[in-house]
Amino acid sequence: MAAGWSWRGSHSTITMKSGSLAIFVLLLLLFQVEGRRQVANSQEMLKDNSGGSQIKTSAISSNTNQTATTDLDDGPADDDDNKAELPETESGKPYWRHPKRMSFLQTRPSGSLLALNCQAVGNPEPNITWYRNGTVDWTRGYGTLKKNRWTLTMEDLVPGDCGNYTCKVCNALGCIRHDTQVIVSDRVNHKPILITGPLNLTLVVNGSGSMYCKYLSDLTSMKAWIFVPCQGMTNCSNNRTIIAQGKDQLQFVNVTMEQEGWYTCIESNSLGRSNSTAYLRVVRSLHLLEAGVASGIERTNLMYFIFFVGFLFIIMCTSFLFYAVRKMKHEKLLKQRIETVHQWTKKVIIFKPESGGDSSGSMDTMIMPVVRIKKQRTTVLQSGNEPAPFNEYEFPLDSNWELPRNQLVLGATLGEGAFGRVVMAEVNNAIVAVKMVKEGHTDDDIASLVREMEVMKIIGRHINIINLLGCCSQSGPLYVIVEYAPHGNLKDFLYKNRPFGRDQDRDSSQPPPSPPAHMITEKDLIKFAHQIARGMDYLASRRCIHRDLAARNVLVSDDYVLKIADFGLARDIQSTEYYRKNTNGRLPIKWMAPESLQEKFYDSKSDVWSYGILLWEIMTYGQQPYPTIMSAEELYSYLMSGQRMEKPAKCSMNIYILMRQCWHFNADDRPPFTEIVEYMDKLLQTKEDYLDVDIANLDTPPSTSDEEEDETDNLQKWCNY
Repeated sequence: MAAGWSWRGSHSTITMKSGSLAIFVLLLLLFQVEGRRQVANSQEMLKDNSGGSQIKTSAISSNTNQTATTDLDDGPADDDDNKAELPETESGKPYWRHPKRMSFLQTRPSGSLLALNCQAVGNPEPNITWYRNGTVDWTRGYGTLKKNRWTLTMEDLVPGDCGNYTCKVCNALGCIRHDTQVIVSDRVNHKPILITGPLNLTLVVNGSGSMYCKYLSDLTSMKAWIFVPCQGMTNCSNNRTIIAQGKDQLQFVNVTMEQEGWYTCIESNSLGRSNSTAYLRVVRSLHLLEAGVASGIERTNLMYFIFFVGFLFIIMCTSFLFYAVRKMKHEKLLKQRIETVHQWTKKVIIFKPESGGDSSGSMDTMIMPVVRIKKQRTTVLQSGNEPAPFNEYEFPLDSNWELPRNQLVLGATLGEGAFGRVVMAEVNNAIVAVKMVKEGHTDDDIASLVREMEVMKIIGRHINIINLLGCCSQSGPLYVIVEYAPHGNLKDFLYKNRPFGRDQDRDSSQPPPSPPAHMITEKDLIKFAHQIARGMDYLASRRCIHRDLAARNVLVSDDYVLKIADFGLARDIQSTEYYRKNTNGRLPIKWMAPESLQEKFYDSKSDVWSYGILLWEIMTYGQQPYPTIMSAEELYSYLMSGQRMEKPAKCSMNIYILMRQCWHFNADDRPPFTEIVEYMDKLLQTKEDYLDVDIANLDTPPSTSDEEEDETDNLQKWCNY
């Protein structure tokens, strides 16, 4: 080669591997010599011990503990000598049966089998224990392990099995041990595998550098470097030159322009050949190199910019094409749209009683209607391109109660709950109240409103209950139209018009309140209680349980006619959240009978208890019952002890006696509403200025209960609030 080349490296691979083999053989011979020396020492010590046994056998027995603690390496070296000196019938410490066959070093390749034999003889019969690196409890991570009487066998050796294996043989007279070093070498049956390949290199003329190449090969291999001269990475010659052999590193010293080109590192063995290539660039000056790199970077950036602009243009064209095609399809669908549109709606199905009660209105055989909601696909007609109105629910038409929707003019909201609200409306110059559901309602809310409407149809009309006037169920949301009470609920009405104590709690700095609009006398209070008793007596005759009879659920209509409300709304009696509110406001539990508080049991007799609480509200002008009791448990304990609320200050003894009769702990001792009505009639007749409170019935559609009644118990499930 030229003078510009300089090579550094180790001896050839073949020479290095030969030297390693010689070192390995030398180490093996050293281990064998050391093993023979230890065996000779063991034979001498065994002969000494055997002679002592022949002179006096009892000495061995008396010094058992001392013999057991002797060095573990002690033992006979020759099988025949031991048999001559220590018969098998005599007692003796263990000794090796074939000590010359036991090796101190075992080398195996991966995947092979290894058997370690430590056969020993002794009287009593000795036991053997195998150790690995001084540990008795050990396992293999891979492969099987078998322990016979004197042999330890391991199949499919792996490098993880390397270590120091010890067999320890002991009986009552002593112990011996043997150590074997196990070395497992891994094999790579593959063509050379590249570990580190050469890297591209740039040098200035007369500069120095190097390339490094490393392969993994378990077999005998040959390595060489091949040079292909080039003038640029693409303008190369067809000439190839082998410039070095057996070297991992290729060193460049005082490089010239002629040395620029491709350098390939090749290594081959009996299973194949592998190669890796790098380029050496030789430049005359670093400035030219920097200029070339800068121009290359500029060209690369320009290519990236052109690619990005082209990619963005393609995306814009694709998006515009997609939008245009989609718009054309949409317009085509609009033009081809037929007059019928299929929509999914929910059909409300009402199962009415097949046969009802008699003309007297008896509820003994009434069957309560069941409301179900079923999803179905319907066909709606439309004209032209105008979308057809969509109704989520389809209600059955009842011509006896249906009112034209265009005759209903909605007004201000009177009240609302979580899912429903009540709105004031006008129908044919008459003021009414309209019940409806709010946005965000569920199917259960619709079913509850429909069930309430159907219950009101079955119960029929009465002067002292809120009567159903009609409904709007077609071509729009469901509106349930009921009577309107202009004076609001009875509790607020009594509090606003109480004749005394109106300014007891007011601030002295505030101006005095205006006088009540309506002066309420004791006789008016008795009239109110009488009207409520008549309404509850009617509901009881229809086998309807109210479950929440209180002054807040009684409305005051024109001419101070009292009407019981919310008797037709079905409620789940397991809903404890309604009955057990932990707030400082009104607690509905205070109107509940003891059996309702304790067992969630309701009937007409529990409504009688609530009527007694309502009497107390009337006589106190809307005060809160049990003002110091705030929980159901506390109230039940209070009632269990026999305590009841005291007589209000302005209440007559006759009314208080009626209250106490309604508050009997035993439900059977409470008077029915029929007797309460008779009792109130007698109280009113004792007044000199008695005024009949009977008012003509409203002109409302006929009750379906006069035509369809059956099974009273079913009505008790649904007709409650």
